[in-house]
Amino acid sequence: MKTPFSALLLALATLACAGSAHAGAEAATRIGQVTLGIIDLTPGDGIAAGFDIATFDSRLIVYTDTRNTGGTFDRKIVPLPAYTAGGTEIALGTTYADAATSGAPGDVAAHTFTTAALGMDNLVSGESEQRLWLTLRPGTLLTVSGNVLTEAHRTLGAGEGYRVFTWASVDITDSDMITTSYLSRESALIWGEQTLDASNAEDFLLSYANVGTGDLAVSMNFLAYADITVMAVPEPGVYLLLLAGLPVLWAARRRQAPLA
Repeated sequence: MKTPFSALLLALATLACAGSAHAGAEAATRIGQVTLGIIDLTPGDGIAAGFDIATFDSRLIVYTDTRNTGGTFDRKIVPLPAYTAGGTEIALGTTYADAATSGAPGDVAAHTFTTAALGMDNLVSGESEQRLWLTLRPGTLLTVSGNVLTEAHRTLGAGEGYRVFTWASVDITDSDMITTSYLSRESALIWGEQTLDASNAEDFLLSYANVGTGDLAVSMNFLAYADITVMAVPEPGVYLLLLAGLPVLWAARRRQAPLA
């Protein structure tokens, strides 16, 4: 039997190979195969390098918003215990969103699909997030490696318009909440463009060092986010500045809002 996470990864793999097979728009984001490692920066000091995970929270969110055409805002939020696999989904006609995690640190995925039937200016979204608090021992270089995928697809038939946005981010942050190592990747299809596909897939490596003489508290955050908005077909070039600011807005929201 497939777990929710493996089923979602299968959907992402199918999307990567075949593209969007139906009229409408599709978005997918995944961070996977994450490995946490250490390097002893001071091997002769007699203090073993390493880290301990103090807290580990996961949260999955999916929602549809059809209030612009007289509908409702429907949302599911699923908090998960540490190292627990899980998934959630929401569906409305031909619209759906999935979010999942395998339970392993950093393994998060989100996926959305819709057609114009969702309604003008309405939205579907999926988000999978993990936050880990770690204690780094003195002389420890923490490394975080894995791979990231962001994909956006759409069709543009007569009267069709979709804004498709996918975002994946990983950051290591110190106890003062100042980001010290950060990865952000996105694939986006904006209003007014005729582009049908955008994608990014790559391996990554981040690191953070405790060069002090005492233990150091740091957090790691992993986010996979995907959304689609049904739009009227606008003039080319509209909303470019708004799109550029979306990662900044989401980063600010993630830092301010505690995991439920």
